[in-house]
Amino acid sequence: MEITNIKDSLEEEEILSVIAYSQYGPTPEKLRGLAQKYQGNPLAYAFGCRWEKTVAGVILLAQRAPGLFEICAIATHPQYRNRGVGSKLISHSADVLRPRRLTAETDEEAVDFYRKYGFSITSLGEKYPGVVRFLCSLDFDR
Repeated sequence: MEITNIKDSLEEEEILSVIAYSQYGPTPEKLRGLAQKYQGNPLAYAFGCRWEKTVAGVILLAQRAPGLFEICAIATHPQYRNRGVGSKLISHSADVLRPRRLTAETDEEAVDFYRKYGFSITSLGEKYPGVVRFLCSLDFDR
């Protein structure tokens, strides 16, 4: 398993296909727009995990303030789930970016992933009709 900076490669089809797992209604246009948005933002970061030459996972982050980073998207290809890919992406991002705080907003389907990693979880309530969202936050001693 190898994790690398993929910001300049976000428009590659294999990378976009993994990012699609983290998006609601992922159309090709929406995914390309997301890739271009991150590539054009100097405060955005993207890391990918390769497992035997295959893109197994991707994490997209944005710096919101000094020391504060938000996980905007994290996805693992279904073939590589439950193998630690997502956790390794978060750990690598924290090692490289050195945040004081890392946050993410997620749904009921993914909240346990963040809880297991050690994030504090706060319910944001029903943010959209029938959809409860959660704020996940992890503080680092820096």
